[in-house]
Amino acid sequence: MAHELRFQIKDKDIGARIGELEIDGKGIKTPAIMPVYNPNKPTIPIKDLKDKFGIRIVMTNSYILYKNSDLRNKVIENGIHRFLNFDGLIATDSGSYQLMRYGTVSVSNREIIEFQERIGSDIGSFLDIPTLPNAYKPRAIEQLELTLERAGGAENAKFVVNAGIQGSTFLDLRKKAAIEIGKRFRLCAIGGIVRLMEDYRFSDLVDIIVTVKKNLPTNRVVHAFGLGHPMSMGLVVALGCDIFDSAAYALYAQEFRYITEYGTKKLHDMEYLPCSCPVCNKYGVELKELPNEEKIRELARHNLYVTIEELNRIKEAIREGVLWELLSIRARSHPSLIEGINRVTRHNKFLSKLDPITKNSGFFVSGRESTQRTEVINTRVRAKRVTSKKLIMLRPFGNIPVEVLDIYPFNSFMCPELADKRKGISDIDIFRAILDYQFGSGASEIIDRISVKKSRNTGRMRWIYQGRELIASIRASDHFIIPKLPLAEKLKEKFPLPRLRVIIDKDAVPFVREGKSVFAKFVVDVDKDLRAGDEVLIVDQNDNLIRTGTLLLSPEEVKDFDYGVAVRVR
Repeated sequence: MAHELRFQIKDKDIGARIGELEIDGKGIKTPAIMPVYNPNKPTIPIKDLKDKFGIRIVMTNSYILYKNSDLRNKVIENGIHRFLNFDGLIATDSGSYQLMRYGTVSVSNREIIEFQERIGSDIGSFLDIPTLPNAYKPRAIEQLELTLERAGGAENAKFVVNAGIQGSTFLDLRKKAAIEIGKRFRLCAIGGIVRLMEDYRFSDLVDIIVTVKKNLPTNRVVHAFGLGHPMSMGLVVALGCDIFDSAAYALYAQEFRYITEYGTKKLHDMEYLPCSCPVCNKYGVELKELPNEEKIRELARHNLYVTIEELNRIKEAIREGVLWELLSIRARSHPSLIEGINRVTRHNKFLSKLDPITKNSGFFVSGRESTQRTEVINTRVRAKRVTSKKLIMLRPFGNIPVEVLDIYPFNSFMCPELADKRKGISDIDIFRAILDYQFGSGASEIIDRISVKKSRNTGRMRWIYQGRELIASIRASDHFIIPKLPLAEKLKEKFPLPRLRVIIDKDAVPFVREGKSVFAKFVVDVDKDLRAGDEVLIVDQNDNLIRTGTLLLSPEEVKDFDYGVAVRVR
């Protein structure tokens, strides 16, 4: 019986997502690192990976186990979990790396699939063929066709298939592979990309990942094969990769190479260790004086500590909505990384559909890439909805109505000079402009006279009344409008179906009416122009208003996902 995979998004920024991945009751938070464990060279023992590093998913190579008769018999007898003494998720590779490196392996696709089934892999692989960058296209086509043929042999595998997407640097082949693999499998692995990272070809790497992401359903878990170096992780997470495997922590240690979040150094050239992990705290620069075997072991620990630290830093940046800022900092560590970030901005229209419309953080201009950030793309579109009495040039956004300067992201630039520009602009003009910006051109026409109650602490608008009736509140963090039911009804009357709406199945209506969240699987349709973070109208299939709420996913994600909350109901 095949394992069941469940995946849901808990937080978002740019194309990145913090997710919960569950396979048969075993769960991990993504983005996640899978340390590669070689049973022939166990640099860090499994017990330490579990207890000292908190690892809940590892990767090992089934081909290494298969070709060694002693190991093969032991792992078949005990199963992979008892053999490794690991109760978390275990992913197994098929030998594709050996195929790429040596040109041949002594096992068939069917044999390695059946072997992974016998040993009880949670996640397994078919024998895909990684095509190196700059291969001849006829060769890349031939290898991709064979990879897709072998994928068919894994469709009924008794494990979650880690399905390889190949195609070298040919984006048309990557597109074809993504479409075919995305139809069949829930966990999709972008292969053949390690050499690009090693050669600092980050622009090519960005193009490949974005091409794959554009052609996969958004609910597919995406594994970036081999991209476990912290230097590149923020970049690929921002594009939507969820899982990484890393043998680099051990392989680099064997070469006495010291990993940092901004690159790799030769240990013996260093006089100071810029790290406070347990290894560096214990040994300091004396680490390089240890006997080689001990040095390799301790250096591997440091390398893994740094990798996990950077991944946690990335997750926190996603949660806070400051991943662009982290990318800008990391990009300055190497000219090729700056090129990679600039290449990301070429795909900003695609990414802007995934990026939340509002965030809890400020907006910091930190380099040329800031002028093409996803927030800039979204705000330029919405600013055109507003008929303004006065425009102001606000870089990098362009001409912005002064009436909306209090809302995200423009409020990050508030200063006395900007405040002076709003003199003579009434509260009702500001409220109407925000209505148009947030909900669409013409939204301002639904209100007449209003009264405003302001915050005693900030002097800003907080509650909006029409007569004695409270029709809206203003969110303090971003100054967006939270409509109450009277205003929501007027918005529904103004804008035709499906504008501003999340339409839910009749079975969900009683629960949503009670204030329960809207789950993605109960959404029938959604306005494609909405963004995560927007305030939405929740209606039934007859367009009856049920509730209002905050959209947590992009419209495309709402349609693709079977698990998780789509709208937090007010």
